[in-house]
Amino acid sequence: MKRVILSAAALAFGSFALAQTPQTIASPGQQVSTVNPAAVVGGNASTIDQKGQGSDALVQQQGTSNISFIEQTGTNASNRNSVDVLQWGNVQPSISGRLNYSDIKQNGEGNGYTVVQQGDFNENFGTQVGVDNTAYVQQGANTPQQAESNLAIVDQDGLGNDAEVQQRYDNNESSILQRNDVATGVGNRSYQEQIADPNMSSGHVAIGTQYGDGNTLVQMQQGGPLGTGAGNYAESNQGDAADAATNAFAQQVQQGDLNEAYASQKGTDNTIFQEQAGTSNIAVASQADNPTGGSNMYAEQYQEGTMNEARSKQNGANNESYQEQYGLSNFSTVEQRGGVNPADANVAISIQDGTMNFSSIEQKARGNQAMVDQTGNGQMSVITQNIGSSSAPNGNGFNTATVIQRNANVSLTPQTQRAAATRRHF
Repeated sequence: MKRVILSAAALAFGSFALAQTPQTIASPGQQVSTVNPAAVVGGNASTIDQKGQGSDALVQQQGTSNISFIEQTGTNASNRNSVDVLQWGNVQPSISGRLNYSDIKQNGEGNGYTVVQQGDFNENFGTQVGVDNTAYVQQGANTPQQAESNLAIVDQDGLGNDAEVQQRYDNNESSILQRNDVATGVGNRSYQEQIADPNMSSGHVAIGTQYGDGNTLVQMQQGGPLGTGAGNYAESNQGDAADAATNAFAQQVQQGDLNEAYASQKGTDNTIFQEQAGTSNIAVASQADNPTGGSNMYAEQYQEGTMNEARSKQNGANNESYQEQYGLSNFSTVEQRGGVNPADANVAISIQDGTMNFSSIEQKARGNQAMVDQTGNGQMSVITQNIGSSSAPNGNGFNTATVIQRNANVSLTPQTQRAAATRRHF
């Protein structure tokens, strides 16, 4: 099954020039018959079609080019439907566990499925409709399965859903989409973990999308060292123009080089954490696609390494943006719009330790606070305030700005800003 990466509309960052347009995973679509275009002679096929109340299904296939179709409809029956699919085999020393396909469709209450695939070029599609759904997909293991070039797509509709995808080795792709009952406000949980081990160590792609309130989205990626392949890509989207998200939480953690993390939230009372360690990484946090009245947004970005880039943009009042960078030739920028009076002030803090780092903070309207603390040589800081905006076109002022620049050899106590919440792994 061919995987296609298409470009999507870039996040609206005004004058921010992004290195790469955010991506999306274009689903080839679930198959409708027991015909696998990628299969070769010798593959096994299993089709299970269950209707009515409370169904259970278990499929185990070993070898190459196997396909499994499971479709369940259920009308409660003690609130259960359950699916377990295992497609396994070692890639080495013999060719096995390759080109397997798992297709799951569920419709009803309390549906849940578990899929384990070992090997290369495997695919899983899962669709769930109802409440209290759970989906767990594991492609590959730490040893001995390589598990590269796999695809997992999870689509859940309802509230209180739980989806988890774990992928190992390299060049895997994962997409989780969760739709929530906005009025009810019972959140969904989305977790994606991808680890790129040796071999070519090409990076993974993880995209998570959630609609509704009270959702949690976590993406953890680990890539190989610079020169072993492409970096990882993570994208988190919560809320849209029609249904703004409230109390949404997003966390992206990446280790390695050439990684990219994009997080977008539309609504109020939302939180973004981004953490990267390596070289030439990019982290972008957007909480800007809100009306002027949007408020109580929190964004924190932490980077260790060389030539990393952190960008944060917020719109509204009483927002907070924190950036920390340690290393060489790093770049950070914050743009905040809103802020009407000191009681609703926006806060931006940038901490950089190293050499040849650059920090820029731009705050519009009034009652805002900006602080930059830089340790090392060749640092540059730019703070711009008293810029009119739609919230206060003629009401600037009441802003405060502090810049501290010190040589690394000077014995001064550095700022300590990093919050423990940044290290909150799901």
